[in-house]
Amino acid sequence: MSKYNPLAGRLSSGVALLCLALNTSSASAQTVIITPQKSMDEIVVTGSLQQKPALSTTVPKDTDGKPAADAGDYLRMIPGVTSGRMGGHALEPVIRGQSRSQINIITDGAFLEGAGPNRMDTPAAFADIDTADVVIVHRGYQSVQYGPGGSGGTIIIEHHAPTFDNGQNIKGRLDGAYESNGDIWSLAGNLAARSGKLYLRLNGHYKEAGNYQDGAGQEVRTAFQSYGGSAEVGYADDNTEVAIGLSREETRDTLFPGAGMDSPEGAATILRGRIRHETDSNGIFQAVKLEAYRSYATHMMNNFSLRDRMMMFRQAELENTTAGGRIAAELLTLGADITIGADVKNIHHDGLRLGNDMDRNNLNLVQSVLIPDATIRTTGLFAEAVRPLSDRLQIKVGLRYDHVTARADKADVKNSLTMPGMMPMSPNMLYNLYYGTMASPQTDNDFGGLLRLEYDINDDMAFYMGVSRSNRSANTVERYAASLMGTSTTPAGDIINLSWFGNPALAPEKHTQFDMGVGLRKADWRLLLSAYYNDINDYIFRDRAHDQDGILLSNNALIYQNIDARIWGFELEGSADLSDKLTLFGNISYTNGQNQDLNIPLYQIPPLSYDLTVTYTEDFWSLGGRLRGAVRQERVDDNPLTGSGRDAGITDGYAALDIFATVKLQENSRLRFGVSNLFDALYANHLNRESLSDATVIRVNEPGRSFYARLQTSF
Repeated sequence: MSKYNPLAGRLSSGVALLCLALNTSSASAQTVIITPQKSMDEIVVTGSLQQKPALSTTVPKDTDGKPAADAGDYLRMIPGVTSGRMGGHALEPVIRGQSRSQINIITDGAFLEGAGPNRMDTPAAFADIDTADVVIVHRGYQSVQYGPGGSGGTIIIEHHAPTFDNGQNIKGRLDGAYESNGDIWSLAGNLAARSGKLYLRLNGHYKEAGNYQDGAGQEVRTAFQSYGGSAEVGYADDNTEVAIGLSREETRDTLFPGAGMDSPEGAATILRGRIRHETDSNGIFQAVKLEAYRSYATHMMNNFSLRDRMMMFRQAELENTTAGGRIAAELLTLGADITIGADVKNIHHDGLRLGNDMDRNNLNLVQSVLIPDATIRTTGLFAEAVRPLSDRLQIKVGLRYDHVTARADKADVKNSLTMPGMMPMSPNMLYNLYYGTMASPQTDNDFGGLLRLEYDINDDMAFYMGVSRSNRSANTVERYAASLMGTSTTPAGDIINLSWFGNPALAPEKHTQFDMGVGLRKADWRLLLSAYYNDINDYIFRDRAHDQDGILLSNNALIYQNIDARIWGFELEGSADLSDKLTLFGNISYTNGQNQDLNIPLYQIPPLSYDLTVTYTEDFWSLGGRLRGAVRQERVDDNPLTGSGRDAGITDGYAALDIFATVKLQENSRLRFGVSNLFDALYANHLNRESLSDATVIRVNEPGRSFYARLQTSF
């Protein structure tokens, strides 16, 4: 295995692709198109390249299997990544037992935070996976360069500047697909052109899905529409690249069986720009990169427009603006590749839940100030260096500091729609009832860093070992959510408080992680193994009010507090060439989480899961099968009267078989087809989602058998 390339961890699309290899989600060795930084001409590399433990790089358009509903669905195909389902869209990625703002999701250099506190519009839901060129996943805290937080990992989704054959000035691609289960139609494509050193790239996609059936033939409310597009113009010469882009994503009539509300509409708009300049000198200064973005998301959810309801009409309308940027300089000095830089991320989140008990057309009263005009601003400084200590030993060192400020400007605004006998309440009044504190401006100073050693044991085997410290400050929902509701009765007869309150006094999470891994590469087989242990102080835990220390009431409302926790696990990936045409891929991942304060399992931890794929490849066609599954998960926190109740209960194990094939119709056209869940297994992923307005936690079943076909062509 080759030594670590420090450029491989950066957002440079061309160099990042050099990490591609052993792609356990792919049916065959891939053809990798690499974009040189100083040219728009195309370089083609065929075959598989070796990837590293805890790092995966995939090409969505070349992945076998049924089309993904969104990026959260696609990421399930990557070893060590899974996702929780609340409907057919907006699946929530989970890496090493961590999710939400514990994972950084970066799309073309920009962060986007969803507006819905119920996570019906996750950042992955608005990432255009259908036209993406590459997806890079860092499992665990592997670099200080990707912004604040990211203790669970970093997901990078990229659309590259276009490349062209010699003499070619225009190119395009179309991708159309159909799935039988849910009657799902999708179309995606891109068009690119260049004139001299200027280029233009246009992307677009559309997907319409009905309700699918689970393995028992029961209809699951999972219909949705999603569509969007983007445009980027740029300039590139031998030393400089400048680009500016605009993207727009929308969803319509999205149903969520795992929630008490659906989403009639949602949208996200991202404006982004980047400048990169490289020098030709052999001096200290090598390159500088500047990125800036502004992301704006809107979200509407209600309990009446997409389902039957006779009274108690409620509708939430929220918006979130995320703006920021990053500047970094690449230096070469003292025998080390050094990156130093600064970044800023400003999140503004605001929204109300409106209501009228009898008239759905006259929602003129404020039922809850859901997010009271909250702003969290993070300014970060970072430095990272990679230096060889010998021919086989290399060290990586990183340091990071984040200054975080938080405030809520509408925390004193009271609701106007109240239950009989109740007085109007403001978020500050609610925080004070549960925590004895109010939303005064808060400041966090977060320090982190990492140390990593990589050693080439021989030409076929390499080992790494690392330790890191990363902090994550509470997000706007964890700090400031103020959902004032009544009570409801579960099917078991338990009375549950539906109210949900953030905690303005939360301390930042502090993750101390140890990880190690080994990679082996032989002529006809490869193996990657990584293991990790994460000791977490002040884990931000969503709990029920049970009169714990620091919680002033015991009425079972949803609250947040800091606890101590630990997470550990491993990931094993491998492949073997059984013949020159027959290849075997496989992976196993396991995560174990523990609530140290209560000495019970940590909620929402996936069980041991596995994936085994066999492919047979000829010149013009290929055929394969994939067995995927998980074992029974009995480590749960499912009792809301004694714990959080956030797990929907014990989950049975499952196994599902997919069959897929690819036929090359002509040089630039391929037909991919197959059947997923061939034997119509009835199963659900252990990871469930929660609702703002339900007493019960629902685990949504996965789709049953589905036939699909996907036609791809380029010109």
